Amino acid sequence: MPGQNDFLVYLPDKPGVLKTRMEHIGAHLTHNKPLLETGSLILSGPTLASHPEDPKQGLPITGSVLIFRTGTAEEVWQMLAADPLAKADVWDMEKATVTPYRCGLWKPY
Repeated sequence: MPGQNDFLVYLPDKPGVLKTRMEHIGAHLTHNKPLLETGSLILSGPTLASHPEDPKQGLPITGSVLIFRTGTAEEVWQMLAADPLAKADVWDMEKATVTPYRCGLWKPY
């Protein structure tokens, strides 16, 4: 899309919010589905303290990483503010970063 830019977003979780995160994850996924469908959101997922050795263990989630494709960083901040995890005060928005990004290589899977 002309005039579109990619942005790498890092959103650390506030301490002790895993329960709140899990309560709002369904709304977060529902909210982001249209952004994926329109191409505004390229990818999204949790950051982890480590990969669990036992797949039955819960994930030690520490935050989120997303890649947006949109016109400006301000548009990204607006989309983040509307996200249910932001509204539920899961993410530490004061420590969040929105960084201009350009993908050099990638392999679809």
